[in-house]
Amino acid sequence: MSPEPIPEGVEEGALLRANARQEATLGAKRNPQSIARRIKAAATAAGLKDQPAADGKPRVSKARQYIDALAEDKAKLTPPDGTKPISAFWTYGIEHPKAPKNEWGVPFLSQRFLAEEWAAQQNEANPGTAQTLETTRGGRELDAMFLWEDEVIEALGGEKAGFPEGYAKATWAKISETYAGLAEGRVFVFGQTADTRSILHQQELGMLRGNENVGLDNIHFVYEAPRSWPEVTRTEAGTNAVRAVAQFDNKDLPHYIDPQGFAADTPEARKAKIDSLLEGVAPTQAPAQAQPQAPAQAQAPAQAQPQAPARAQPQAPAQAQPQAPAVEADAQQATPKGPAAPLWQMGFQQPQTITRPKRSGPAPVAGSPGAPPLAPRPLATGMDGPA
Repeated sequence: MSPEPIPEGVEEGALLRANARQEATLGAKRNPQSIARRIKAAATAAGLKDQPAADGKPRVSKARQYIDALAEDKAKLTPPDGTKPISAFWTYGIEHPKAPKNEWGVPFLSQRFLAEEWAAQQNEANPGTAQTLETTRGGRELDAMFLWEDEVIEALGGEKAGFPEGYAKATWAKISETYAGLAEGRVFVFGQTADTRSILHQQELGMLRGNENVGLDNIHFVYEAPRSWPEVTRTEAGTNAVRAVAQFDNKDLPHYIDPQGFAADTPEARKAKIDSLLEGVAPTQAPAQAQPQAPAQAQAPAQAQPQAPARAQPQAPAQAQPQAPAVEADAQQATPKGPAAPLWQMGFQQPQTITRPKRSGPAPVAGSPGAPPLAPRPLATGMDGPA
């Protein structure tokens, strides 16, 4: 049975969160000095001081030192005593007509806000059962620094103060890695696959696979595999275990699976490829944890499903769709064996290419800021950086 579309309640709550974040970001861009003063005050309170340039080493401001320490502060990422939440991870997002527009004018809903709304609804019913990085103490503090905004980096002193280009993504990558290392039991991934340029692929999944309290068997993707894949690829390479190891966007990097080519292989070749991919990635017996229940029934909005190569058109309004998957309050229930079925379909169309406004001046080098992406990829924002 195919998963249902994203529940209406989660979708609506995520849109509210996305629009609130957009307003907060605009405020930070208008007054970046206030953000910088707050960060510097926190650094001063922590007893840090600017380190002047010496012996060929650049100056490192107290603000940079404070942020670096925050990204590795396990205490601020550890759940409160007496709770054992399911940790959610996310990557990229989906095009949504009611979402704020990104810098290319595309209405875009980050998976971050879907994950946060899902966690909020779980915690409303059963406190302490779900979390995302941005809902931890450390994640909230770093998120409130708006380091993705150039205006804030400039207000902090820019490269001269230890904030080079790419600092925001590097810092979020570090705190994401720390967060993944602290996860226990089943974890949820809000995304269909892990693009090789995402923090999910580069830091989080590897840490989760190697985390003895999580392991391969406890990594679960919330969404089914892309519907643009051939059915045999969806069935055999769209499992939680394969998607937690494989990548599907860059043939020049390890663990690559070509969805179309895979389907054209013989059954024996497909099995050998999967066996080789998972070889050495041993499943780990993780501690028992709260598990999702079967969704209850509710009304959901019309959804559009990805098709290749044309964009999907909205379907007729769906009837009797599920609410957000619930998490049981009893955290001591044994972890069920075998992979869990995906909870949702992706929902609105996730475009693989984006028409961007032309920039003046010389053409940028591939892979550099402003250049076309190296390969078709989903829309991105937040921790995964701009597409």
